[in-house]
Amino acid sequence: MTTNITETEMKNSLKHLMEKNKIYFMKYPDSVREFYKSPYDFLVLTEKYNYAIEVKKIKTKSFPFKNITDHQIESLFMFSNLLKRNRSFVLINYRNGKRKVNEKINEAYIIDILDFINIKESTEKKSLPMEWCEHNAISLKRMRFEKGYGWDLSLLLESDLVS
Repeated sequence: MTTNITETEMKNSLKHLMEKNKIYFMKYPDSVREFYKSPYDFLVLTEKYNYAIEVKKIKTKSFPFKNITDHQIESLFMFSNLLKRNRSFVLINYRNGKRKVNEKINEAYIIDILDFINIKESTEKKSLPMEWCEHNAISLKRMRFEKGYGWDLSLLLESDLVS
């Protein structure tokens, strides 16, 4: 199984966060046909909160809702409702690869699972535009680490990430 660049950068980001903070994370293996369905990509435990995070990469400026399965949405929703300290997110990395510099996109946003479900159910559109994320989701700052790139995930340590 191959790990996509966005999942690798998520691991880099979490490893960086672990260096100075008490957190634990694990990456669930990807789904294997009908034998195993991954509930989400990452489980992150901090002193204050537990997080379930599904990580998605898209090469366009619009994220098709079909790119996240119903069982993943259900797993994220169930996790967030299991304990008061649990939170669930979809992380979307809008990334168009190596094109002309003025066209290059590499933006990441996290969306609370309840917000994701609400926007999916309240629109007739089949995808989530990057523009919606720019105004409604939490933008993640890009970072360079000793070994690779990722995002600043220090917000996972903040108590006011989700009301």
